[in-house]
Amino acid sequence: MTALSADAASMANLLVVLTQPDTEAIRQAELALKPILKDPRCVPALVEILKARDSQPPPVRHVGGIILRKRLPGHYSKFDVSTKAALKAEILNVLASEPERTVRNGMVGVASSLGKLECGAGGTSWPELFQFIAAAGAEQQPEARELAFWLLQEMTDTIGQHLKSQFQPICGLFANALVPNEDPKVQKAAVKAVGQLLSYLADEPEVEVFAGLIPPILDVAARNVSDDELISTVLDVLYDLAYSPSHAVTAHLVPMVQFSLQCIRSAELEMGVRDSAALVIATLAEAKPKTFGKEEALLAQVLETLFALIENSPDSAAGALFESNPTWRQDLDDDGDGEEYDPEMDSPTETSMAQGTLDMLACEIPKKYIFEPAVSRCVQRLNSPQANHRKAGIAGLGVIAEGCAEPLREHLNELMPFVLQCAQDGDAQVRECACFCLGQIAEHCQPEILAYSEQILPIVFNLLDDKTVAVQATSCYVLEMFCERLEPEAVRPLLDSLVKKLAAMLESTNKRSVQEMTVAALAATAVAAEEEFTPYVGGVASLMTKCMALTEERLYSLRGRALECMGHMAIAVGRETFRPYFQVTMECACEGLTRDSTDLHEFAYAVFANLAKVMKEEFAPALPDLVPHLVQVIGTDEGQIEPAEEAEKAGEFGAFDDSDNEDEEGGNFVWHVRTALLEVKKGAITAVGELAAHTGAAFCPHLESVMQVLQKAASNWHPLIKCEVADALPSMVVPSVAAHHNGEIQWVKGDVSSANPMSQHTSAVVSAVLTELIAMLKDDDKTTVAKACEGIQSVIELCGPHALLPVANECLTSTHELLTKTSPCQINDEYLGEVPEDDDDHDLVTQAACDLVGGFCRVMGAQFAQYLPQFLPAVCEYAKSSRPPRDRSMAIGWLSEVAQELEDSIFDYWKPVFLPATLAGLGDPSDDVKRNAAFSAGVCCEKLRERVIGDYPQILQGLEPLFGIDPSSGESAAACVDNAAAAVARMIMASPGNVPMAQVFPAFLKLLPLKTDMTENETVYTCLLGLLQVQHPDALSQKSELQRIFTEATAPGSKVDEEIQAKLRQAMPALQ
Repeated sequence: MTALSADAASMANLLVVLTQPDTEAIRQAELALKPILKDPRCVPALVEILKARDSQPPPVRHVGGIILRKRLPGHYSKFDVSTKAALKAEILNVLASEPERTVRNGMVGVASSLGKLECGAGGTSWPELFQFIAAAGAEQQPEARELAFWLLQEMTDTIGQHLKSQFQPICGLFANALVPNEDPKVQKAAVKAVGQLLSYLADEPEVEVFAGLIPPILDVAARNVSDDELISTVLDVLYDLAYSPSHAVTAHLVPMVQFSLQCIRSAELEMGVRDSAALVIATLAEAKPKTFGKEEALLAQVLETLFALIENSPDSAAGALFESNPTWRQDLDDDGDGEEYDPEMDSPTETSMAQGTLDMLACEIPKKYIFEPAVSRCVQRLNSPQANHRKAGIAGLGVIAEGCAEPLREHLNELMPFVLQCAQDGDAQVRECACFCLGQIAEHCQPEILAYSEQILPIVFNLLDDKTVAVQATSCYVLEMFCERLEPEAVRPLLDSLVKKLAAMLESTNKRSVQEMTVAALAATAVAAEEEFTPYVGGVASLMTKCMALTEERLYSLRGRALECMGHMAIAVGRETFRPYFQVTMECACEGLTRDSTDLHEFAYAVFANLAKVMKEEFAPALPDLVPHLVQVIGTDEGQIEPAEEAEKAGEFGAFDDSDNEDEEGGNFVWHVRTALLEVKKGAITAVGELAAHTGAAFCPHLESVMQVLQKAASNWHPLIKCEVADALPSMVVPSVAAHHNGEIQWVKGDVSSANPMSQHTSAVVSAVLTELIAMLKDDDKTTVAKACEGIQSVIELCGPHALLPVANECLTSTHELLTKTSPCQINDEYLGEVPEDDDDHDLVTQAACDLVGGFCRVMGAQFAQYLPQFLPAVCEYAKSSRPPRDRSMAIGWLSEVAQELEDSIFDYWKPVFLPATLAGLGDPSDDVKRNAAFSAGVCCEKLRERVIGDYPQILQGLEPLFGIDPSSGESAAACVDNAAAAVARMIMASPGNVPMAQVFPAFLKLLPLKTDMTENETVYTCLLGLLQVQHPDALSQKSELQRIFTEATAPGSKVDEEIQAKLRQAMPALQ
């Protein structure tokens, strides 16, 4: 037995104490060790202890290894070359000869730490270590091979950063271990090591060296599908690889998804692991939507699995409505088995996992791939006699409503009968899911869903009496989503009974889910009814005042909903009617800010925003106290650096971390993101924007402090905050315009030679706002960029060409990049291998950019003509027949805007661009495209007049089929007919002698009065009145038809403006 040196023996005695279950003794030993460990001589002493297998027990050697790893980085540079070489040799000897698994594992950490020091500090890079790993990997004993992969796993960062030249031999080592006949523990060690390296290299080109190992990794994992730890490791790797730009990785998308599906289906795995597998599938769909979508068989497998999970799970399938709200979940649980709901035990369910994944697929995968297979599976189940199948079908339809809203709107007439039938199903879960589905469709399929109001409202009204809590709550949710967009006349027949029913429900139920959704439904009903809600304001306000007085923390959400309802009522009935309730609502909102509740703060900011819209300058007295508070909230970091927990901070024996300062935390801090504060900050930004927009000049003293905090927030890391800033920034201009321009700047289109109409103050605010918004056009988040486009458009249309002039070049360049899909937020798709295709789904960024160019035209007028050679080809790309209907509609609509604003400056482009695009649009299969093409035809004829009369025959020929469209078949069809009528009116007014009136005029009159596009009333009736005024013979020959049109247009309930109606009444005697 080799005797230890005095230093080593002394340390060994202290290490023995650290292994004993005596807290006070451990504390004393730690205090004694700390000064010893500051001396470099502790390193050779610890190595002595590690070698002393005959005298030191494994626990002492294990602790010695942990402490050596912690102290080595601080002392290693103090050793000379020979000492370092000896130390490295000793460590390899211990690794090679140590029989105890725990001690050997600890020594892996020591070797890894030393390898990092050698490679990272310009050392020798310790070739002997890699020779050792290679030799161990080829040993006969499985323990030696396992050790090799432990070392490789521990050294992931070092290998990834400094040893790229060794990648091929390392890859060969992994490949040899990932074969079916290898020892299972070696396989698992290899999988963990290579997986960690793949995760590290996911964004690097070198990941391709190891990408070929993905299939054997999945094979090993599939053979161990009941091993939760291994499966979790592999799923983490797949998640990290999802966004890899490497084609070599993407080539394995199918087996990656199939393995994840295997995990989702496996009841042996913990629910959290299965949910991780679902996240991998959702993330792959998000990162590689086209690649995923093109794999039809794979997509079918995924959808079948998800629908089967919803079918076979007994859990509520009302989507995220209940999953996201613990108190509502408690209502469901109380309504069921009587067991009290425990939020601490909350975990994913098969249903929530399946629905969350389906939602992501619907939102991310192009509609041309996802809609048909998803909706066909819904319909197949909706026709089933089995209730659980119908539940899955109707729940699935609700889940895909957001992502597939556009194609869903086109198929509502086929799908709504199923939805309405399910809402009256004999099975409570089917009814509940039907309500959820109705709410989702009402939210995402506007305005088409409004055509079903007469069928939906009575059914939902009856469901309010359902005996099932979930059905009651979800039926209130339907009312909330549906009523928000209804016109007063649609809700009028049920208004009285609906308000009374909801009020009675609120007073009689003790279920918080029903209470909260009842309040939300009342708020939405008020918004729909508008001034017709006035008789109910007092009674509803009385109920809300009781709820707003709640002080129990568990009822804060209900209190917040009541506050929200007051804000919505204010918007519905207006300032005069709401004034008596303004003060009490403000007091409740402000009192909520004193409570430690992010929920109450969010609701308070929302009500401030709504009340400012309604009360306008009457809100101004609240600004001096409220704005500084909002500024403080917006300026608060939603993340914070906090000391790590002891267990996380340094693992075992954190007190011995390498540090010369006893008071330091050793650099162990964690960045915690407080997501609740993100929502609060978003709400505060919304509120400050609305306050600026509606309180007038009174907001001016606060502009400087608000702008400073918004400028900082504009570079926030989270898209939620950046979007809200982009939304709020344009409002900062409004107070200055109110204070210095009496609310309106008088500017002339295209005129930059005259004096700047903006005051110095307004110019400064505009400059600051546009600078931030233009910078946001370079953001990598599409929603932020779209909001920035909208903001720029808002500012320049408010302030005119002098606002645009200083930033025009930068603004035009960035907008052109967006239209040609070369901006930072768009090239990321190509980076991930998702190359743009003509039939890609309509993009909100492209739409916003197109609208912004329309704004340039409105502000610059004929000055914009010089940029048409660049912008016409960019936008007309979207008019191609291979593009989706919304793209084509957008492009043709933009051409009409350009014609409207640039007038005869477009003539050079009439024959090569405007005419062929318009004629193609008139023949398009989409009513929306035809509508815009009809408008474009009319506007071009109006602006170019005699210069295009030679093309009238072609245009009229293109318009003729639109006259035969049935306007009752849908709003788009009706708008299409209206715009065709308006186009003819413009052509007649521009050049009546070139319109074959005898044939066209009678057909034109049959389209009147207009059905839906009331903005064209002025055009149509100006045309008719003008013809009568000049006593045009074709008009005089149609007096009876004109009398019919004028009578209908002036009848009670007509949507024709009063001013136009007055002119029509004045003309009617001449038609007798």
